[in-house]
Amino acid sequence: MTAPSPLPVDVLVLGGGASGLWILDAMHRAGHRALLLEAGSLGQGQTIASQGIIHGGLKYALRLGPSRSARTIRDMPLRWRRALGGEMAPDLAGTLLRSDYCCLWAMPGIRSRIGLLGARFGLRTKPLPMPVEARPEPLRSWDGPVARIDEQVIEPQSMLSLLASQHRDRCLKIDLESGFEFSMRTDGSVELVRLLNPETSEPLDLQPAHVVLAAGAGNEHLRSLLGLPGQAMQRRPLHMVVARGSLPKLNGHCIRNGAPWLTITSTADCADRVVWQIGGTIAEECVGRDRSETIQRARDCILQALPELDLSGVQFGSYVSDRAEASTDGGARPDGPAMLVDANVLTTWPTKLALVPMLCDAVDEAIEVASHPDATPIDLHEWPRPSVALPPWEREETWTDVLSATVVST
Repeated sequence: MTAPSPLPVDVLVLGGGASGLWILDAMHRAGHRALLLEAGSLGQGQTIASQGIIHGGLKYALRLGPSRSARTIRDMPLRWRRALGGEMAPDLAGTLLRSDYCCLWAMPGIRSRIGLLGARFGLRTKPLPMPVEARPEPLRSWDGPVARIDEQVIEPQSMLSLLASQHRDRCLKIDLESGFEFSMRTDGSVELVRLLNPETSEPLDLQPAHVVLAAGAGNEHLRSLLGLPGQAMQRRPLHMVVARGSLPKLNGHCIRNGAPWLTITSTADCADRVVWQIGGTIAEECVGRDRSETIQRARDCILQALPELDLSGVQFGSYVSDRAEASTDGGARPDGPAMLVDANVLTTWPTKLALVPMLCDAVDEAIEVASHPDATPIDLHEWPRPSVALPPWEREETWTDVLSATVVST
């Protein structure tokens, strides 16, 4: 079957997570003819697995010293707050919030208490003491200071759904294995992207001025298809724990030895049960451990941080999430978002959810094509659209009742 004439596109975004959708939104608002391609579900990697905290550098501030990372991220909570309030683009006013703030409390020990002091001096959004009556229920009996930090916690799936609905006509589902191909020029730039409709096998050629890779861990494969240099990306996995049942709502960080030891965020599942996502240092320490050992360790740590909490009947699961970032010397965490430019291909990694707006600004500055605010909209209404990914706790097939050591089917 012969493809019709190539369809000119100013910006072609590959990857439909938070950064890909933000970039698509910015390019469309700037008057560019923009499309987004997604091989799976929107946000299926890091975005849907994230805890949704829009933080301003807590982990860096706890180190009691100024750092480039802390300076890079500390303005992001206000940027997000304005978007979530509908005061600036993208308009995220319909996004569901898990919480408008996070709690901070510290385990006994001088390093933990000093870490809380560092948070007061190192963050633009300052932690404020919480009186006992204002604390979430699990922290009212805590024998020590509890602070509130006004960093919002969003529901990632809600944000993805909102942006997807605003740009449905510009998001296309593709078959990366058998319905996708790059055609390159001699100078290493992308000339054409050849697609086959996953449902009808109808061909479509796109002729992009710029290609933006925003596929997280998938950038590695895309760069390989493009013949671009390897080893541009590194992975830092997390072994996260989820819990569901008769749990109180809680969003916050328990500090231990100068680091966020436990980071707990709360949401609800499809059966309206409270679900906790449990991350922090423990999620890094449990990489490589099996599921049962990780769940048992998380349960023990929760009871140390919240000794009055009743875990009777609470069920646990776990999942591994890969954090994909630009490579650094020694594998250290990058200071901020990263972008590599190879001819007309931009490879992007936001590093953290909170840094997505900064990455979007960098892409916007790098795009050098004229806008077409009066151009005829691209009409691909018969092409299939990607759905939004389900969160990890909705995909978990078995849950463990830790107290009885039994496995419970979903």
